[in-house]
Amino acid sequence: MGKTFEFFINLDERGEFFADVRDPDGKTVHEIRGFEVFEDGFMRHKKDLDGLRTQLIDNGVISDDDALVMGD
Repeated sequence: MGKTFEFFINLDERGEFFADVRDPDGKTVHEIRGFEVFEDGFMRHKKDLDGLRTQLIDNGVISDDDALVMGD
């Protein structure tokens, strides 16, 4: 069984978006600034965990055994 990573949306205001992915220890392992991740097609919407997970696996940030969930 892999690790569980959490996705946090920190800022979602008109024209601005900032989110990060944290490992089980709370350390940020990936950041998203702006809307490029949506424009590039990695994520369909702001809470598209499946699309983000695929991107993170492809980039070697997390493994195929790891889970990605929304943070509180």
